[in-house]
Amino acid sequence: MNVHSSRPDRSPEAVEQRRRAIEQATAANKRQGYVHDPVLENANARYVAGDITIEEHRAEMMARFQKS
Repeated sequence: MNVHSSRPDRSPEAVEQRRRAIEQATAANKRQGYVHDPVLENANARYVAGDITIEEHRAEMMARFQKS
């Protein structure tokens, strides 16, 4: 992983690490009554692929609940 890069690492190892993290978070959410959310699932997929950073993911999710 390049710690100086502002973009996510797209190596297979980094993708797998992000996939496992999302899988664990989704499992925790399901235990708490999670209902499928296509916007969240899309952001998760883009995060796992390395298209967006975790900060961008968080900002997208928070923006959904901000008043216009």
